[in-house]
Amino acid sequence: MSLVRSIVEREKGSALIRDYDIALYRLKCYQDDVYRGITPNTNALDFNPEPPVFACRFCITEGYQQIIALANEDGKIALQDTSIKEVYNQPLEGTQAHCNAIFDVAWMPGELKLVTASGDHTARLWDVSGSEIREIDHFHAHTRSVKTAVFRYQDQAVFATGARDGSIMVWDIRANHCEQRKPDNCIANAHNVGTMGNVRQRRALNQASRAQSITGLAFQDDVTLLSCAAGDGLIKVWDLRKNYTVHKKDPVAKYTMNYTGHSTRNGFSSLLICPARITLYASCMDNIIYSYNISSYNPKPIAEFYGHQNCTYYVKTCLSPDGRYIASGSSDELAYIWRTNKPGAPIVQLSGHTEEVTCIAWCSVGETKIVTCSDDSCHRIWRVGYEHKIDNEEVQIRGRAEVVLNKNPLENLKLETTPTVTRRWVASQECTPGSDTTPNATPGPSSDVSNHTEGNQIQYNMNNSVKRSYCQMLMGSWSEGKFKSILSPIQENHEFIAKRAHLENRGARRLFSPSHDNNPLCKGYESDEPSTSSSTVESKNVVLFSPTLNLPNFVIDGTAPHLLQMSPEKYKENVDWLTRIRREKFEHRSGKSISEKLSSPVYNPTPARRNSRSRSTEPQKVTKLPKSSVPSLLNFFKLTGKHCETNTCCDDADAVTSTES
Repeated sequence: MSLVRSIVEREKGSALIRDYDIALYRLKCYQDDVYRGITPNTNALDFNPEPPVFACRFCITEGYQQIIALANEDGKIALQDTSIKEVYNQPLEGTQAHCNAIFDVAWMPGELKLVTASGDHTARLWDVSGSEIREIDHFHAHTRSVKTAVFRYQDQAVFATGARDGSIMVWDIRANHCEQRKPDNCIANAHNVGTMGNVRQRRALNQASRAQSITGLAFQDDVTLLSCAAGDGLIKVWDLRKNYTVHKKDPVAKYTMNYTGHSTRNGFSSLLICPARITLYASCMDNIIYSYNISSYNPKPIAEFYGHQNCTYYVKTCLSPDGRYIASGSSDELAYIWRTNKPGAPIVQLSGHTEEVTCIAWCSVGETKIVTCSDDSCHRIWRVGYEHKIDNEEVQIRGRAEVVLNKNPLENLKLETTPTVTRRWVASQECTPGSDTTPNATPGPSSDVSNHTEGNQIQYNMNNSVKRSYCQMLMGSWSEGKFKSILSPIQENHEFIAKRAHLENRGARRLFSPSHDNNPLCKGYESDEPSTSSSTVESKNVVLFSPTLNLPNFVIDGTAPHLLQMSPEKYKENVDWLTRIRREKFEHRSGKSISEKLSSPVYNPTPARRNSRSRSTEPQKVTKLPKSSVPSLLNFFKLTGKHCETNTCCDDADAVTSTES
């Protein structure tokens, strides 16, 4: 189908727009779209002339979607109409809403009202429909900073707040309380990091722990709330039909989705739900945005989006109105955009800020419009730029979108990992042994992942928990600074760990070692060598890999059942007491040592099979001697009794003399 025909069908409404990447590639920030945040609070004790913006959200009320609400570190909020050009490179006039920083803003559905969450332990409801921002109500029940706030889906009366004290509170604006507002439902210690026995321990842990801080909330429907915390690596699903306030013990969530990565930075900074209410996007501190299916609550993520840096909990994410794209701030002074149906590396990056990009918002009406806020005390509006060049373009354009090609997933990976585990970008799922690809792996340039050798390589578990492909065995892996190839030649002096404990004291000689002339046991067994000639192996002084490397060497032990009769059986000195007494008796009587008799050509016993115990502690097994030469066991014992004075042992084993009373 030609391009012209597809455009015509799209104009008629008979074709769907699958993506609009071309518009994102043309995003630009012009000079008149750069603003200096909100005016500072001159009465603050710690005065900051340029306080950074911590939260920004576009209005969701129909007809006012182009208005954005901004909140800064000094506790001020301001509204800006992005469709109107204001005085650029100047701060906006704001209203003092809190006496501490505002961390989140939530718009009421269908109304020009919003809720602010602040570090002064309160959440406040504001009416912004008039010329001035007017406070309607305040909600004070948290004991620590309120980090996030969210309204219930398509509900104007119910919203939830999460705070640093580890509590989630659900508020109803319609409730009538005489003195102070009380939450309708309170989930205390929602993300508890440990078991707490009594009230004193609970109070101490609440004051000291930061890992249980609630950092993100999202309503899936009227009775389902999802939450994440700063350090427990869990996403919990709560059923609000249950009253958690009356419970004194730690609450139990309806579902729990565990962190599946391998980093110690397992906290989440924000949660987003797609417009279809099926997919959840969780931005993790390990620099990955995980996607979960919340229709089935599968604990394993269905996709991963990487390429940005998430070093602080101020870095937030947002979705496009149609849910086709996801955008996020980053600690590397950039903002990134991914296509939701193409996990892996981002497709566009927005460059222009000079500090960490924290919060980001996407306008839902008109042309593509994105607002980014940064710690450089500026917020920028990104619009689809002109197709042609403009005059004085170097001065007018203060930021532009750049296409991301072959983004290395390990480039921005700066994580604190456990000592024994490194970051694994390929999903640890089973695949066939001969397969060179891993199913359900994160899309991206596989060659960059496998060839990366700067401390963040993919490490494979040697305990066979993850199957290795043929190419991976040929390539080998890096460990402890040295390259170890799985199929590389094995040197003679290389030490190997014995697979069994009783073989640790044996020699390191192997069956397929190069033959030596001074070793009589290696003569006549050239058929056990590999197909290559032994002269070639000896000339190179290299021993090829043997699959029977750690097996017991019966040739060295002299216990192989197929040995020739001329092969002498090894004799060891550490024999038991009965054999030692027998040998001393025999030498005393015959004057000839048993070792000489065993080594004589007449005596050729069949070697006994090697027992599972170590040969160093096991007595040497000797086959039965001829009847004429082996004395009876009764010769070694003395018969004592009242009527017995002597004990005579005959040379014949069957002749035994005893006195009868």
